[in-house]
Amino acid sequence: MIIVLVIIVVLLALMVLFAGSLNIGWNLYLRSVNRLPGSKEEVMITFDDGPHPLYTGKVLDLLAERGIKALFFMIGERAVANPKLVKRVADEGHTIGIHSMSHTPGFTFLPAERVKSDLTACRQVLEEISGREVTLFRPPYGVTNPNIAKAVREMGLVCVGWSIRSFDTIIKSKNRVIKRVDKRLFPGGIILLHDSLPGSYEVVEGVLEMIKKRGLKTTVLK
Repeated sequence: MIIVLVIIVVLLALMVLFAGSLNIGWNLYLRSVNRLPGSKEEVMITFDDGPHPLYTGKVLDLLAERGIKALFFMIGERAVANPKLVKRVADEGHTIGIHSMSHTPGFTFLPAERVKSDLTACRQVLEEISGREVTLFRPPYGVTNPNIAKAVREMGLVCVGWSIRSFDTIIKSKNRVIKRVDKRLFPGGIILLHDSLPGSYEVVEGVLEMIKKRGLKTTVLK
């Protein structure tokens, strides 16, 4: 009986550890900024997986038109392929963050030394192109673990999660994505979007309208 209980406890502990690695908001392995502290009227818009040669520019046009600043977590390899977009993001006053060099599932299973090497390479690429210091990081897929946490701490990076996930990479209907964000919108929320999708412009436009209707403002971490 005792052995059975021990097995159950161990299995439950493993399940919690696994679930914690998939839920960045739990802060189980790595403390992350998952909402804007103390904010009563502001939200933050963040983008993952860019820069994209076709879609990022359109998103930037929209943000410039509305006077909105955002946080772009960039993939190093895409930054190398699209340096003008990286420079434009920085020059227009947005903030750039690290999203790994290649954003592959294998990143999650790397030892700490290789995670650090990957993030260092991405950081160097982004800083050289943008001419700005890069201190923010978002893990691919939002997955954290002890190895990623160790590398992030050693590099002095700030991990940024989210509190409003749009699922724009999964939900095909742009209107459904916008409604999903609208239902979860609250002061202090950090919104996760992507600037690498065919419908990115329309989704961002809809989300900005929802933010305006709620009387909220946008801000960005530096």
